[in-house]
Amino acid sequence: MQRRISPLRASDSILLYGFGLALALSLLFNGFLLYKQSHQRSLIDNEVNTAAYGDDDVAWQQQLSECKRDNLQKDSLIRQLEQAPNAPPGKTVLVH
Repeated sequence: MQRRISPLRASDSILLYGFGLALALSLLFNGFLLYKQSHQRSLIDNEVNTAAYGDDDVAWQQQLSECKRDNLQKDSLIRQLEQAPNAPPGKTVLVH
């Protein structure tokens, strides 16, 4: 049994050329997207590093302390309005 290799027809070579071209364009486009993504990521990292040591750090610390204070107030209010163990459902009792 001999294997016969048939020569490529014109339609086969055009199809292979098209697949190769599509693959090359896809690789180029994906490379471009990766470059843009890494460039954008490095810009964001630079902004974050700059802001972390700038005047924004003071404002951020102040906002954080305000949030902590607000959360403590909410927690204490929740503890005050807890439902008593023997109270009917939907009724809250002020606990001191």
